[in-house]
Amino acid sequence: MSRSILARAAAVAAATLSVPTLLAAQMQSKPLDPANMDTTCSACQDFYRYANGGWIRRNEIPGDKPMWGSFHELQDQNFAALREVLDEAARNARTARDQDQRKLGLFYGTCMDSTAIEAAGIKPLAGDLGRIAAIRSRKQTELQLARLHRQLVNVGFFFHSTPDAKRSARTIAEIYQAGLGLPDRDYYVKSDTASEALRVQYVDHVARMLRLAGDDSAAAARAARQVMELEAALARASMTREAQRDPEAVYHLVSLADLRRSTPGFGWDAYFRELGMQSPAVVNVAQPGFLKAVDSLLAASAATQWRAYLRWRLLATAAPFLSSSFVNESFRFNSTVLQGTAEQEPRWKRCLQYTDNFLGEILGQAYVKKHFTPAAKARALEMVRNIQAEFRERLTGLTWMSPATKEKAYRKLDAIVNRIGYPDKWRDYSKLEVRPAVFAVNVSSAAMFESRRGNAQVDKPTDRNEWGMTPPTVNASYNPSLNVITFPAGIMQPPFFDPEADDAVNYGGMGAVIGHEITHGFDDQGRQFDARGNLSGWWDSTDNREFTARASVMERQAGDFAAIDALKVNGKLTLGENIADLGGLLIAHGAYRRSLNGKPEPAAIDGLTGDQRFFLAWAQIWRSNIRPEFARMLLTVDSHGPAAFRTNGPLGNIPAFAKAFGCRAGDPMVRGDSARVQIW
Repeated sequence: MSRSILARAAAVAAATLSVPTLLAAQMQSKPLDPANMDTTCSACQDFYRYANGGWIRRNEIPGDKPMWGSFHELQDQNFAALREVLDEAARNARTARDQDQRKLGLFYGTCMDSTAIEAAGIKPLAGDLGRIAAIRSRKQTELQLARLHRQLVNVGFFFHSTPDAKRSARTIAEIYQAGLGLPDRDYYVKSDTASEALRVQYVDHVARMLRLAGDDSAAAARAARQVMELEAALARASMTREAQRDPEAVYHLVSLADLRRSTPGFGWDAYFRELGMQSPAVVNVAQPGFLKAVDSLLAASAATQWRAYLRWRLLATAAPFLSSSFVNESFRFNSTVLQGTAEQEPRWKRCLQYTDNFLGEILGQAYVKKHFTPAAKARALEMVRNIQAEFRERLTGLTWMSPATKEKAYRKLDAIVNRIGYPDKWRDYSKLEVRPAVFAVNVSSAAMFESRRGNAQVDKPTDRNEWGMTPPTVNASYNPSLNVITFPAGIMQPPFFDPEADDAVNYGGMGAVIGHEITHGFDDQGRQFDARGNLSGWWDSTDNREFTARASVMERQAGDFAAIDALKVNGKLTLGENIADLGGLLIAHGAYRRSLNGKPEPAAIDGLTGDQRFFLAWAQIWRSNIRPEFARMLLTVDSHGPAAFRTNGPLGNIPAFAKAFGCRAGDPMVRGDSARVQIW
């Protein structure tokens, strides 16, 4: 349940779609460039446009991206640096003595070998496709589910290891709803004209992929309809994203005996053996109703329907790693139809991202040697300490929270572990096999290595040193089960963190990101976990009601924001991120003021005061252009709001912002005391 500052859906898109070449990106030459602003718009009317209007006008979305913004500009720089590392590793792969470097070079090199990939076609999947075709019974279906889960194929349900939400010192097995080919359950259950038309396009896409795999037109069309019928049944049994935001609602710890009783038809012992692991002592069944639906569908649906579904899910997962006919069809639907992206990114960028996904801590070691200095880490740690101190002071000053709950909040704040840059201990890849083979074979090997690594953690003490992000990642996160905030080296660069910038800009950029992740520990979800990361209900009941009432104001504010056309932000789905944005800004600004420590106000730069530069630095993080198709998708699947709301939404609740820009009561960017969100 790791929480991040960047939209998860956008991060996934960045991992599978394009970022233009470094030459195409015009990175600004100063921490805050007035040319990026639109001063024809008042800061008190629309601060997002005021801060970013010039940049937005000059920056079209590249043809191979669904959106383009600050995160993507920085990622573009990182790609150029990482390409040098990977090109060198690929050249030396066959002679390298260092086994990690050999594996890195072979993995990337086989991805770049398009000739071999084209010649192989669908052959890398022959074994699994043959086993799926041979299915004649439920038992065989379940065994093939396990085989596909070993390769991280999204099919049926998701099995993985995770810290126990209520006993975080141990790692347990968890079963979570999954198995859909469209982005969310809502795509299957909505009855509007656009949703119905999209489902028709999806069925056509499935049929196209099955024809590429060798089915004739009639068989492919029939199988595609069967796939849609089965996925629609899974979708109807799935919890909504809003419902999943309640940690208690997705915590149902059962013994293995109880698991067998609740799904009596499923052969769990054989499933776990096929995964290559012992049966777990306990399992968290996050959505019991969903798992029961899977059990019923396995009993009620014919083997032919399950064969069609398993075949499709394997093809959909593997398509990006196969020959161009599969890659192009996957891109056509998932990127063009769903996200509005017209062009694919160059092969080297796709290969780079696949390598980062599967061998990220090998790649990350080379990256941080060249691009992350001890000085940057030290300065970031100083900011973290100052921001934590500011949050503690704000806690002390709260009038709505009882002393008993405050004491527990202090303990949680003091226990937060700060991870900056890269892991202290790098991951061991010695058991990963990478060969000079067709790329899809190496992907399958890497996926099985990762699933084995995760499954081996079940029923063991939780590894609190594990990172959830690779060092080059342009993102940050908070993990409530570990009470850890993570800031990879990839984000510790302009415009988020700039060694050449003054404190106002760095506190408004990276400082607010740090504050955002700290505040996630106290948002509507994170606040339910204690200092050790246990879901424990440590709040006084009166304080609990107070928080909920204050958070509901934020929910209403977001729900009133028109994102695109008549579609508005889902205030309930985005609540945690919106609380973190506001809390992060408040404590980062307080920490910035604290850093002045009685010194005179800093001199204006380009006519902008220190406080003005602070708020402009926050706004420039969110500057972006987005395709309407992608914007609509994110409103359904993403727990983060759109860029304009992430800028204007929190600022309207901050009196210091209004003071900095001379905004008055009645201005759109000013909320009165009765309408302001006042939590942290």
